[in-house]
Amino acid sequence: MTTSQRGPTSMELLAPVGSFAAFEAALAEGADAVYVGAPALNARALSRDFSFADIQAMVEHAHGAGVRVYIAMNSLIKENELALAVEGLASFAKIRPDALIIQDMGLFFLARSYFPALPLHASTLMSIHNSMGVSRLVELGFKRVVLPRELTIREVSSIYRKTGAELEVFVHGAMCFSYSGLCLFSSLHGGKSSLRGQCVQPCRRRYTWQKKKVRGGPERAGDKDGGYLFSMNDLCGIDLLPQLRKAGVACLKIEGRMKSSQYVRNTVRAYRLLLDSSAAGGEGPDRRLLEEAQKLLDEAMGRRRSPGFFLDRKPPEAVSPNLSGNIGLMAGRIQRLDEVQAKGARRSSLMSVDLRSDLGMGDRLRLHNERSGERTSFTLKSMKLGSRVIQQAKSGQKVTIIVDQLFPGGGKGAFNGSLFKVDVSSRRREDDLARARFVGKRGRAILPDQRKIEQVLRDISFTADPPERHRTGERQRVRPPQWWFKIDSLRDMHCRLPVQPDRYLLAMTPASIESWLQAGTRMRRSRANLVWCLPPVILEEALDWYAHMVYSLAREGCTDFQLGHFSQQILFAGENGRQNFRLYTNYTCNLLNSLAVKVMADMGFAGAQFSLETDLENLTRSLSRWQAFGRSTLVGTDQCAIGIYVFGRPALFTARLDDRRYQYGKRFVSPKGESFILEQGEGMTQARSVLPFSLLEWRKELESLGLAYFLVDLSSGNIKKNVADFTALFSRRGSLPPVLNGNFQGGLV
Repeated sequence: MTTSQRGPTSMELLAPVGSFAAFEAALAEGADAVYVGAPALNARALSRDFSFADIQAMVEHAHGAGVRVYIAMNSLIKENELALAVEGLASFAKIRPDALIIQDMGLFFLARSYFPALPLHASTLMSIHNSMGVSRLVELGFKRVVLPRELTIREVSSIYRKTGAELEVFVHGAMCFSYSGLCLFSSLHGGKSSLRGQCVQPCRRRYTWQKKKVRGGPERAGDKDGGYLFSMNDLCGIDLLPQLRKAGVACLKIEGRMKSSQYVRNTVRAYRLLLDSSAAGGEGPDRRLLEEAQKLLDEAMGRRRSPGFFLDRKPPEAVSPNLSGNIGLMAGRIQRLDEVQAKGARRSSLMSVDLRSDLGMGDRLRLHNERSGERTSFTLKSMKLGSRVIQQAKSGQKVTIIVDQLFPGGGKGAFNGSLFKVDVSSRRREDDLARARFVGKRGRAILPDQRKIEQVLRDISFTADPPERHRTGERQRVRPPQWWFKIDSLRDMHCRLPVQPDRYLLAMTPASIESWLQAGTRMRRSRANLVWCLPPVILEEALDWYAHMVYSLAREGCTDFQLGHFSQQILFAGENGRQNFRLYTNYTCNLLNSLAVKVMADMGFAGAQFSLETDLENLTRSLSRWQAFGRSTLVGTDQCAIGIYVFGRPALFTARLDDRRYQYGKRFVSPKGESFILEQGEGMTQARSVLPFSLLEWRKELESLGLAYFLVDLSSGNIKKNVADFTALFSRRGSLPPVLNGNFQGGLV
């Protein structure tokens, strides 16, 4: 059955494409649509991005076969990348794909304002978890919303019934531990942002629960008390297709743009098999066909599979702490890893491996260091059996693999590690041949409308040179930023601080609201200085409670609220809209450039917190352009105050999973000895670093940039310890506690 022959009620089967061979496989096996990454601006760090000419060839070929092509342009965009984004949009306006998948609100502004013919899909990285969020994005002009993997089928159904929107769900592939769009672990503790396609996968590492401190000695971590605590099993909804269709799902998405063409071929074939069977009139999956599909998925080199959250908000099979979470086939155990001097100054690695599967030259392998949890991929180019050079090796043989690179933790002989085969040897040649078939030796150049590009860049006042922070000969006069303090309870207002608080922020929870309502008159009068905070995730069943609480607090004269997601603005409309609210966005809205801030200002927000992932250069550029907007007729910047988080323990993971093996309130330790703590509250599981995040070292520099407020978060952990750490870092006197500063100094990748 071809794509054009399928009925209009069929769910779209959307396949990942990270190579021409995968593109060819997806079309051959019956995908209704494919998604590919935009050059340099997609949330997957591929070794070789497609060119615009490549994508043009794909679109032409796919459209000729009745297959749709979506472009994942879903990376967060730094200020100095806005010109690149404009050029990309202009190129896609020529190519005319079926939609762009985006998360950055600055990119949304550019696409909607200057390239309105390009349909937009909201990436799962936009963190839309409820009907309120879906409705807001539809109002903004998004054609489709990609929901997070954490929702149950019942929740998806509820969202569809309330909105009637076009909904896309992931049905197969890898699952992150954290909600997409809310993971800061790789960025703040690894230097590479998951929101920009650079995730180093900290959730796949082995962690141990920290044992109690022995008198007179350090805290210890037990080797047996832990595991791969956050390494999620792969999602698989192959036997739930009728339920997903009934729930109103329009599109089934297969994850895996970084995976092989064989993975794409097998997964698309498996899902196509059951979708066509269901479309032919079957109520449920035929057992024989389901077994055939499961066999295809077994051969796709994935992890252990589970239905994820589809059937249960507390899925019992979501993680397997005893399994490493490596994808691919187990190739062997590494007994030794030696470092040797090669020709010249170059050094190589000799790997002694007991094979558990066959290997051949060109196979793509991944080494997993069991001690540190680090993983390194390489291509097999040299192998010996004894002293003889061989091209192929069989399972059961002991071989020596020679690799022209060094591995972390290697070079010292005995080594505890595993080797996985993640792809077959023919991949690169297969992809080159497929590319030649579709594009030819020379791709057709894409010539975007240069006059349009220049017009857009003029409109947004883009300059390629770094902005000057101060006028020549004089220091630019700016108002000093206010100090905002987020606290855990009203009692914390009495803490002695080295600076006078201008505002207090308090989480909007049943306990905090009850405490405030029962407080004395004097405390209640402080409402003018109090900002109520909504969490970044509000699931469908909790919407009514938050709407009611907003109404109740408004009746008590509360007007200021910080939103975890900009779509929560809907809670302040209707009956609540009669109040003159002042709304602010949290850093969880991921505003990384001046145009994203402009969108918040256009929505009517009184203030916006800049991205926690920014570096100093990007912040400086963004604020300079934002202030330039204020001097033009584009927007009045005084209407939207920009703040930044300067101290606290932000959530590195924000997840839904509540596993029975998790020890909340207890520390866990990484293979590198880094300590974290796992907490639960407001329906979320969150991991935080024991070390605080701090930008206070750059306080003077930040004060000169024109920021409206500094946010100090004292709400997580021990309040006395938090105040002591903040006071020491603020005063810069005495022994300063160790801190994290994320990407601020080293630069955001």
